[in-house]
Formats: sequence, structure tokens, C-alpha cells
Amino acid sequence: MSFAKSHYGLSGTWSELSGERDQNFRVSDDQGGVWLFKLCSPREADGVFEGQVLALEHIARTDPGLPVPRVRHTNDGLLLAKLHHAGLDHCVIVLSYLPGSVLGAAPLSSERLYEVGQLVARLGRALRGFIHAGPATRHLAWDHRHLADLLPHVGVLPKEQQARSARLISAFCKDRLPILETLRSQIIHGDAHPFNTLTDGEGIVGVIDFGDMIAGALIQDLSNTLADYLIPGADNQRIMLEITKGYHSITPLEEQELEVLLPLVETRILMNPLILGLRSQGGAPESIFEDYCRRAFPLLDELEAQRTVFVNVLRRGAALPPLSTLVSDSVEGMLERRKSVMGKKLYMFYDTPLHLVKGQGVWLTAKDGKSYLDCYNNVPHVGHCHPYVIGAIERQMRQLNTNTRYLSEQSIAYAERLTATLDKSLSAVIYVNSGSEANDIAWRMAKAWTGRSGGLAMDFAYHGVTDAIDPFSPSNDMENWKFPHMRVITPPDDYRGPFKRGDNNIAQRYADLADAPISDLAQSSYGVAAGMVDSAFMTNGMLDVPQGYLSAVASKIRAAGGLFIADEVQSGFGRMGTAMWGHQHHGVVPDFVTIGKPAGNGHPIGVLITRPEILDHFTKTAPFFSTFGGNNVSCAAGIAVLDVIRDENLVENCKTTGAYMKARLLELKNKFDLIGDVRGVGLALGVELVRDRHTLEPAKAETKRVVDLMREQGVLIGSEGVLGNILKIRPPAVLQPAHVDIAVAALEQALLKI
Repeated sequence: MSFAKSHYGLSGTWSELSGERDQNFRVSDDQGGVWLFKLCSPREADGVFEGQVLALEHIARTDPGLPVPRVRHTNDGLLLAKLHHAGLDHCVIVLSYLPGSVLGAAPLSSERLYEVGQLVARLGRALRGFIHAGPATRHLAWDHRHLADLLPHVGVLPKEQQARSARLISAFCKDRLPILETLRSQIIHGDAHPFNTLTDGEGIVGVIDFGDMIAGALIQDLSNTLADYLIPGADNQRIMLEITKGYHSITPLEEQELEVLLPLVETRILMNPLILGLRSQGGAPESIFEDYCRRAFPLLDELEAQRTVFVNVLRRGAALPPLSTLVSDSVEGMLERRKSVMGKKLYMFYDTPLHLVKGQGVWLTAKDGKSYLDCYNNVPHVGHCHPYVIGAIERQMRQLNTNTRYLSEQSIAYAERLTATLDKSLSAVIYVNSGSEANDIAWRMAKAWTGRSGGLAMDFAYHGVTDAIDPFSPSNDMENWKFPHMRVITPPDDYRGPFKRGDNNIAQRYADLADAPISDLAQSSYGVAAGMVDSAFMTNGMLDVPQGYLSAVASKIRAAGGLFIADEVQSGFGRMGTAMWGHQHHGVVPDFVTIGKPAGNGHPIGVLITRPEILDHFTKTAPFFSTFGGNNVSCAAGIAVLDVIRDENLVENCKTTGAYMKARLLELKNKFDLIGDVRGVGLALGVELVRDRHTLEPAKAETKRVVDLMREQGVLIGSEGVLGNILKIRPPAVLQPAHVDIAVAALEQALLKI
């Protein structure tokens, strides 16, 4: 007491408290303050205690509202004092005494459990950046990383539990410890159990005892807390779920951390009877922690019996999907399940469909672990699972996602970004959820503006799945396609069509083929409302469209009183390499631009851009609103895609990599007579296969065989065209020349086998 008075100016009423290693006293001073006087164990290095007080000082700066003790300095301004007692030097720490009582073994509501999880996460966040050799270098028996040290001592456990305990420890050290060493690490509290956590009867009001701090994996903080709150016979699924949810709300958990979380919980539970059993052999007295020993094996029984259930509870707490519990995940089994819930007609690639489970950049990974170079999918325009786009979606989803009837910075900013890439006349934006919807509303606007109802499309075109847009998509059902209000235009196919590559005035000659259908429609009762064109002519086989053709056709449509719709779902965002948009490649300014899923890298979004006067006219006669078109998350994804295209220079990449790929494909054409034509621009390329270069007999069966053979070699492409004999190469815009070499080599090997 005299030491406290002389070094801290502290006097008052003293009472002794329990402690595992230190001697603790509660001091009520003469001014009404309450303090904890801690006489530290001389068996610990001074650095451990210095680390504790410096950690508390660090928390006071990084999270002043976190309810932890505050350090009382000595009269000389020091954080620690030294007391010589019974021949030994003891470090002395004086802390503010937190009010409240320990949670103890009392059952907690879901709300309180959630608060516990949040408190532990806040502790970890507040200690982030704290560095000190004391906790960083200490060897603590409770640290999972030293679990192997306990393996020789399983003999202190009940005989019937020794073999299982040894297996549990050995498996953890072999399978989980290497993963633990790769996870987020820092100095952690490590011991936020119910007897170190305080309540005022209504909520959580504090956490005490920083004596078990270590430098370890951050996930150990959560695992130790979970293990210490589980109770045999209680609703342990709820306990795990709520604590994990609370933790995740402050510190989002990573997938790899979830892989080790349950094993960490199990081994922490096992440490109690092991460590305390060893201590009792050394003569240590019983403590409140004896209860943790008695409950250890019933808890381990429960976790072992319902392992998958508890794993998925933890994943649900971290907002991750459950692991599959299906017995059969074979392709055959999945096909049968699909038929039962999605219809018997399977519209899928390949006779034996691919079961894909992961995507990254230009690579896809199948269930069996095999990787495939994706040279087909245009929807992940900036690459599968681009981290920048994912981050934008995740951040916005955590903040707000609602509709455009409220003011939204995201929807306005995205509209501004899009219109800045287009002709100044195109400055009015309508948001929907897909390319089909965008085309649908463009068609409705065209009819409203012109007062007519007839449409024009390219023969074998595709523009969507709605009832109104299906007539613009002859490729959906060529045999039965017949709509009285529609006419089709002959595509400008300079390989197979009536006018060949190199012919004079070929652009105008093909454009003139549009005169008859336009005139016929104009003279009908429908009249010409609009013509719709995919600027890449994708379903027609990625044609080498002569410059001037599309502008001539657009002029003819307008001369007949119609509007021109540029469908940019497949040709937009720089895919053609020469410009941001396909219509710009052709030198056309359309009346409507429509875009779809590639805009959000697969996130469902559709956009229509038109002239303001067209939009104003339409909304005067027919108010339009798409409930979740233009929602915050979709627009955040769209903005992120535009950022990636700009920052990674993807328009130029489509140009240079596309040119390189086309040159490599032309080299193959010189080697294989089966290749009749190589065409396209940027990363929208077609390879037409023919059995005879003179008769142009289509090699449809061979095309399917090549696609299958390339799949076997780990490269994915598609087929296209009304005759089904064109190899369709339409990769993500991030494809690089090294990937081209892989794809061309696979194609060469496939052709050698035909």
C-alpha cells in the first residue's frame, strides 16, 4: 500500500481479486475512483507486461470508445513500476477498474452474442498496427501454433479420450497449421472469454485481462472466443452463428480463414483439459476453468457428430454460401437434377457439359481441377472475377442498393460516364436489367416516335428473348420465323455472299440489297419504325464488313422514316479494337445504343442511350420505370468496368491482341485447307470451315468436332453462323498474346486430327 501511495499517489480501500498468474487488488481511492493494482508474476519477462500497457495505450488512440482499462501512469509519468518483494522484482501495472460483472456461464441472448463478436473484432481492429517484442516473441501454451508441444502429454487426459485427442492434434498440425501461417496475422488479445467480458445486465460494457496477448493469426481471436462460449446441451449453432456474424460485421472474414475456424475451435476446447491437467499435476489449484475441462469432451462429441452443420453455420455467419452436402455431384447426376427442375431440353455446350466452379481473368476451372482458356465468353468483358469490379459491387452492396426513384450518385455518374463516350446527340439514358430489355424499350420508343410498327433486322440476327424482340432474332428459330411486321436484310458476307472481297464498290452493292426489304416494309401498313443491327455481326459469323456499308444502310432506314438501333451488347466496350463502340468503328451515329451484361462484367444491367427529344416524347405518352434498372450496385459495377477498360488500356489491347490472333489464324489457313476464311476485327473473330474452298461446302460436322477437340486441350471456343460452320472466337478483352499462342496451338492440334 505504501508503494502504491509513493509511486502512484494511490490510497484507499484494498480488496484482493483472483488471478491466474498475477496478484490482483481492487483499490477504491479517497476520491471515489476505482483501480486495479496488478502485481505481475516474476516468472514472465518484463517485455510481456510492457507490451500489455503499450497495447492499452495504443487502443486508447485507435479506438477511444472501446471499453478496455486505461493505464494509470506513475507519479514520474511511467507506464510500469518495479516492486521488490520476497527477493524478487515484480512489475506493477495500475489500471482503471471497469464497472460491471463478468458474463460467466450464464446463457446469452442472440443480441448479446452478436455484441461479443463485435467486441472481439473491434479489439483486433484496434490492435492493428501495434508492434511489440513482448507478445510477439513469447511462447504461450494456449497458442495453437505450439499445439504440437502438447501431443506428448495426452496421457493426462481420461484414457478413453487419449487416442482421439492425439489424432485431433496430429491432424491439426499436419493439415491446418500450414494454412494458419498464411493468414492475416498481428498481435491479438486472444482471451476474450466470458470471465474476461463484462456486462451491466443489459449489454456488453468491457473486456479485461490482456495477459494472453500473442502475435498470431487474427482468426485465433474469434476461434478462442467461440470455443469459450460453447456450452454442452445449449443451442451451440446459434451461439456460433451470432458471434461470427457480429465479428464479420466489423472485420469481414476471408474464405481461407473459414477453412481453419472449426479446427481452431476444436483444438482450443481440447487445450483446456490438457493444459489444466498438466498444471494440476504440478500442484496448481483448481479454478473457474475446471468447468471448461469438464465440458470439453461433450462439446467435441457434438462438433464431431455435426461437423458439416457447424462448418456451414460458421460460413453463414461470414455471409458465405454453405458447402454442398449433395451425395452425387457427377456430371450425370447434375444433368438429371437439372432436367427435373429446368426442363428436359438441355441447351448446353458440349455433349458432356463442363461443370465449372471458378473463373479468373481468361481462365475457367472445372470441378475436376482442369483449367480452360476462355476464348468464348464476352459477358466477363474485363475478365472473370475481376477484383476491382468485385470490390465495387461488394462495397456498394454493403452501403445501399435501391431504385432510381431516389437520387443516386451512382446512376447519375454512370450515365455521365457512358454518354461521354458517345456522340453528343446521344445524351439521354434509360436503365433496365438486360440487353433484351434495352432493345425492347428502344423498339417501343422507336414506334412511339415514328408512329409506325415495322422493323428491320439482319438475316439470322440475335437481339434478345422478349416477346417484342424475338421477331428481331431470326436465329432463335429460323424454320418458323415469320412475322408480318418484320423484314430481314441480307448480311454483307463478302466470303459467301453474292459480292466477294475485293469487288468494286462492295459496300454500296451490299447496302443496296437492303432497298427491297425497306421498300416493301415502307409500303406495307406497318411502315418502317426502326432497324436494329449488332455492330459485330456476331451471329452472321463476325463478318469483315466493308467500311461505308452500315452508314449507307442506316441512311436508307432513316430515309424511309425509321430510326437506327445499334445493339452493342456484343460489339461494345472496345471489343472491336478501333473504337469504344462498334457503331463508331463503322462511322455511324445511331438513334439508340443498347448495352447489356458485359457492361457490369456479368452483373445484370441493361442501358439504352438515345437522343433527349426521343426520350421526352416517349415519356409524355408512356411513362417508363424499371424497378431495379440503374440500381446502385449495378451502376457501381458499370463504373468499375469503365475504370478497368481505361486503366488497363483494353480498347488498345483488343486491337493489338486481336490483330496478332488474326495473323496467327491466317498462318493456320495456309496450312489447312479446311479453313476457308479468317475474318473479324479486334477480339471478335470468326474462322469459317469448308470442305472445299471452291464450292464452299460448309464443314458443319468438322466445326463441332474442332470445338470438342479444343475443349479436350483446355481451350473454349464456340460455333456460329446459319450453316453452323464458323468457329466463334470472342474472348474477354484482357486476352494477351501469350494466351493467343495457347489457343492457336490447340486449334492446330485439333485440325491435325480432323
